[in-house]
Amino acid sequence: MNLLSRKYWTRLITLTLTGALLITPGSTFAAAPKSQTQWFQQNTHELKSLTSEDYRDLAFLKPLLKGKTVVSLGENFHRVAEYSSAKTRLIKYLHEQLGYDVIAFESGMGDAAAVYENRDKLNPESMMAASIFPIWHSQEALELFKYIKEQGRGPHPLYLAGFDMQFNSFYLTQVIAEALGRLDTGKAAAFAKLDQTAITDLYKVLNSYGDVSGGSPAFTRDIKKVVDQYEPQYKDFLTFVQKNRQALTSMYPDSPHKVDYLVRSLKDRINFLKMPLQDGTAGSYSFRDKLMLDNLEWQMKNVFPGKKVILWAHNDHLAKNTSRILAKEDGKWVNSFTSIGELLHQKLKDRLYVVGLYMNQGAASTITTNKPFTINPMPKGSLEHLIMSSGYKNAFVDLSVQKKMTKYNSWMFRPILAAEDGMTSEIVRAGAMKFIPKEQYDGILVINKVKAPTPIDYSVVSLFNP
Repeated sequence: MNLLSRKYWTRLITLTLTGALLITPGSTFAAAPKSQTQWFQQNTHELKSLTSEDYRDLAFLKPLLKGKTVVSLGENFHRVAEYSSAKTRLIKYLHEQLGYDVIAFESGMGDAAAVYENRDKLNPESMMAASIFPIWHSQEALELFKYIKEQGRGPHPLYLAGFDMQFNSFYLTQVIAEALGRLDTGKAAAFAKLDQTAITDLYKVLNSYGDVSGGSPAFTRDIKKVVDQYEPQYKDFLTFVQKNRQALTSMYPDSPHKVDYLVRSLKDRINFLKMPLQDGTAGSYSFRDKLMLDNLEWQMKNVFPGKKVILWAHNDHLAKNTSRILAKEDGKWVNSFTSIGELLHQKLKDRLYVVGLYMNQGAASTITTNKPFTINPMPKGSLEHLIMSSGYKNAFVDLSVQKKMTKYNSWMFRPILAAEDGMTSEIVRAGAMKFIPKEQYDGILVINKVKAPTPIDYSVVSLFNP
């Protein structure tokens, strides 16, 4: 696998049970199922709503999450309205009922930290725009940022964090420049110019090659030019911050980790420039995910010690054994990459609970151009089609309690096909992934019908004002 498509880069860097469930799955009182459909009816939890603040239909999660310090909420495609709504509702429940304290996005670490630090000066739209990738900018996701801002005023805040090493927005540029300017105004101006120029030049190279092989000599040559030109300049600013650590720390008495975030953000910039030089798409993903794990672990240890964390990212980054997943690329099955989810699973083991999100049918919008497209009902035998046999519109199956293979749960112990955008596609493709569900997830949520996210008209929003 050696293709680095335009889609790859723009996807990564573009700007108590309810009455509906009468028997607890796995209960010794449940009659033995007589069909696959009956098994799903007995072992599936129905989510009554994706937006309601009545959480009784989510109470089944409480025993499942006992002892879990991290809950990962994935998605098989980014631009889906119902995914943002469902995850926002789950996050609120985990925060209010189960004591989870942090929501960390697959988005820039420094960006999210800066936004949360300045949340009182920002409105929810600005918080979202500056802290997470544009693939999630929607009215549905905005509800979470309204919640984060509101909770930030109370005794039990929901902390916003990021763990990605990629460029997210130039808001972080301003924040770094402001910090440098407290010591040297010239340094502030120089950094602002450097960051904008370096990122712009990197994008120019990436966009100029489009779908041309990222492993080509010409591509590598042009990326190296960018790295050679700008890495030394970023290192100069990194040295400046490290030499003036004590002075900078004293200037931010209410932000004890400010300088650490500055240092790590500058290092992330350098690594971001170097990411295209890795061995193909899978290699670049693996490179990125190792750094994402480092960012996440550092924050969990130093910034949020003892706090329980929720992760928001693509299924590709959160599944527990991603290197064993097969993705169909150009008509061939290829191995996926080693993700932050796989690395985190190796470290946390039973303290981690991973949820994969899938849809059955409906619509979404493309990764780069944000154009709507239709999603036809998933084919018979697919993961989505099987779980939809429960008859529920929003069906959650817990895999963690299924310890032994039986006639009717064998689907989760064997390879199965599921829809995905894979590593290079612009849209959701049925059967694009093949994996053993038990190896990858603790729970799976399938939403029967989805739609494209509701866009935000930033022209009528006053950004960067409270």
